[in-house]
Amino acid sequence: MAAGARVVVLGSAGTHVGPGRMCSSYLVEADGYRLVLDCGNGSLSNLQLRCDVADVDAVLLSHLHPDHVADVYSLYYALRFHPGGPASVPVYAPAGAREHLARLLPAESVPTFAEHCRFEVAKAGDELELGPWRVTLHAAFHPVETLAPRLSYDGTVLAYSGDSAPTSALVECAAEADLFVCDSSWLERDGPHPGGVHMTGAQAGRTAEQAGAARLAVTHVLPTIDPAEVAAEARSAFAGEVLAAHDLREIRL
Repeated sequence: MAAGARVVVLGSAGTHVGPGRMCSSYLVEADGYRLVLDCGNGSLSNLQLRCDVADVDAVLLSHLHPDHVADVYSLYYALRFHPGGPASVPVYAPAGAREHLARLLPAESVPTFAEHCRFEVAKAGDELELGPWRVTLHAAFHPVETLAPRLSYDGTVLAYSGDSAPTSALVECAAEADLFVCDSSWLERDGPHPGGVHMTGAQAGRTAEQAGAARLAVTHVLPTIDPAEVAAEARSAFAGEVLAAHDLREIRL
């Protein structure tokens, strides 16, 4: 077990924000290194309750849907106009992320966007060394290119699904993970749901069970659904511990 390693939920809502719930984002801390997974709507507010934006070491975006990237804009401006002086951070993301996001910026901001958010192309199959973490990127099953990272450090494994429907790639990503943070947008009883987009709590539980993960954190739950109900559904399919992600929850690894 990695001493001191933890995940702080910065946003646990799927698709749009809800009362007290921002969209997808997770702060991963170990050995003083701070990695942010996704940057959904409102999440930068919660991040600043934990640390200064200039102290973030890297950002990894799973995909380019707004509920996972909207606060990249806030991050950019916070770094550009930081009271301690301009700062920057590397942002690992699918190809085209910088160009895609720059379309909504005013013309005067476009030239400096890449200076403060230093985009690096990431794709499934890549292996990254981010601080103490070795990160292997898997392909999630979603309508757009989506990365599911597996993070390993000091014998501890953290897996994150991004947004995904069930797929064998996620089972590989979460194999024997100490913690699997998984898209659990829906309740099975409310189906049928669109295919190839998200998972129900039960599907997340089945994926975690197939992977042999130790713990499952259900997240990306629609704001109109109680995460506790999704967690209960996941428990019906998973023998390990199930946690319901909520904003600012800290999970030690």
